[in-house]
Amino acid sequence: MSSSTESLQGIDLSKTFAPIYWGFVVSLLLGGITIVQSYIYFLAARRDQPREWVTALCMLLLDLTSSGLVAQSVYYYLIPNFGSLLPLDSVTSELSTECLISTIITFISQMYFVYQLYIVQRLGTRRWGVLGSISGCALMACAGGIACVTSMYIFRHGVLSNRSKMFAIFFGVAKGFGTLTDILATIAMCLYLTSSRTGIAEMNTLVNRVITFVIHRGVLVTLIQALLLVTFYAAPDNLYWFAFHVNVTKLYANTFFAM
Repeated sequence: MSSSTESLQGIDLSKTFAPIYWGFVVSLLLGGITIVQSYIYFLAARRDQPREWVTALCMLLLDLTSSGLVAQSVYYYLIPNFGSLLPLDSVTSELSTECLISTIITFISQMYFVYQLYIVQRLGTRRWGVLGSISGCALMACAGGIACVTSMYIFRHGVLSNRSKMFAIFFGVAKGFGTLTDILATIAMCLYLTSSRTGIAEMNTLVNRVITFVIHRGVLVTLIQALLLVTFYAAPDNLYWFAFHVNVTKLYANTFFAM
């Protein structure tokens, strides 16, 4: 009787699937925030240039597509193959595609930050050096992300479990340079805004609020990227990193519309 009861209770797989499930739940909440932000933006976007409007539309569509692909992958791992860890031996094509979309969203968000710095005239003679450094790091992060996605398609059985060395290397390149890009962009924008203070109290208050937002944005995105890297390499036999991965894309989309 006791053996039959234990078989009915099944095996506790929460350690394996909890990061996937809760990461997806949080990503849905952040995705909802993106939808609201985009709705507010498009209502007030009549004065923006067409390229900015198109970029915002692409960000929204990419973010929605990313959510759909993650949902399909979560469904595959948790529903049809419920109670089995065998599906984790290979990564779904939907999840690999989502990683490519994540790379694109990250690159667009970071380059939009570079564009904001480009239209600034107060960076002085170091302007092109600053823009070049940030753009170079963003390009390296994008290249690393594309290489990471390529390795996911080639080594499908070396991603979620029995991680391949090639995938781990390109993952680190993408996230490492992505983190560096955010740090450099945040510092550059804060330096510009600090130099923009005037003797007008109202203007200084506005500048201080923008500086606070830029710092919060940089700290938040950098923190998630850092946690993603730490959990990826510190716990290679677990999927803790997956929860941060599916949400870092949402944060880039959120901060894009917030800017």
